[in-house]
Amino acid sequence: MSNNAACPGSSPLRLWALLALAAVCYFSAFAFYPGLFWLIGVNHYGVWFLDTFALLASNDAVTRGLDAYAVNPLDYFGRPHVYSHWWLHLRDLGLTRADNFWVGLTLVGAFLLAALSRLRPAEPRQVLFYLAVLCSSPVLLAVNRANNDLVVFVLLTPLVSCLLDRSPVVRLAAPFLVAAAAALKYYPAAAGLVLLAAAPPRELRGRVVLLAVLLALVGLSVKSDLAGFGPIAPQPEGFLSFGATGALHTLGWNGWAPKALCALFGAAIFGWFWRAPWLHAWTVAETRRADWLHFVLGAALLTGCFFTSLNFAYRWVFALWLAPLLWSLPGDPEAPLPVRRLARLTRALLLAVLWIDAGYCMAFQRCIGVVPGATLVRMADMMLLVEQPVIWAFFACLLAFLAAFTRRGLRMLPGL
Repeated sequence: MSNNAACPGSSPLRLWALLALAAVCYFSAFAFYPGLFWLIGVNHYGVWFLDTFALLASNDAVTRGLDAYAVNPLDYFGRPHVYSHWWLHLRDLGLTRADNFWVGLTLVGAFLLAALSRLRPAEPRQVLFYLAVLCSSPVLLAVNRANNDLVVFVLLTPLVSCLLDRSPVVRLAAPFLVAAAAALKYYPAAAGLVLLAAAPPRELRGRVVLLAVLLALVGLSVKSDLAGFGPIAPQPEGFLSFGATGALHTLGWNGWAPKALCALFGAAIFGWFWRAPWLHAWTVAETRRADWLHFVLGAALLTGCFFTSLNFAYRWVFALWLAPLLWSLPGDPEAPLPVRRLARLTRALLLAVLWIDAGYCMAFQRCIGVVPGATLVRMADMMLLVEQPVIWAFFACLLAFLAAFTRRGLRMLPGL
């Protein structure tokens, strides 16, 4: 049976309802039994929606005349505000820490609706694959804390639909969505890559110029914010974090040199795939164009984050946009065999990177109280090193697809 074949007695609507019900039941189980969080490596801290609370606490600090970019006594952990000042206008909506639960719950609900709107299974095995991505530890972590990466996800959800709309006016909204997301968390500027999607050359050039102008304006707006919180921004490390320099940091090599080395290595991989002839000949079928552009969107965000910084695992929510293409492409008879194999490998690596930390955490929990603490620390460092080749292999696969997309898009830009 091909990946796209539907099983007798199943229908897309019924399978989608099954996916939605299973996802809601899964996340609800953690609401009723918070002790389950530990089983897959997520620290609940006994509090729901910690990250929306931090944002609202920063707004409350400003209301009280405190410096939001300093240690905040109104937050559970004293966290300073580490995002742009745009978030500090939540107080203008009348929101305070007292609103945290319903604000966090609303954000989580909007995220799940946005995610499920993209995940439309056609067969039972596809339901299982989508659940494996949606119910992974990084996504659960983002939901548990109502991290503002969920806001970025919801905000960018209409982006591909805008690009594929028949109306030029609607298509023009795409650069504004990217700019708005970048103003909130900076890294979504990488989503601008998807604006190279096929379009009339004049429109494509205008789209790129407009995005450049908007991002320049955003940069001017948040310049002082970046300078202010840079020294106090939290540094991800250990499990449920990722970044190109992760292994080097674990080995004690910090500073700009490892970042430059990893960036050069990533550029070399990208350049190699740029020249790969089997990618040049491949064109995505028109029926899968939406899946392809969503894939590029998610891949650009994840890859941009991977090669520029260390990141908390919340970023993996964008992997949900990779899932539909990674399910269909391996079984697409119109795609070249190397492309199908690449998609199959990428799909397997995606599941590995999403669940490997959860597996480690389950193993470590069984060792607590049995193995000395110092030994556990050494084991954790070793495991972090072991998983790095898997993570790098996954991002190398993403670079292959991004190289194919970028090469084709830039060919449309002469005369800019």
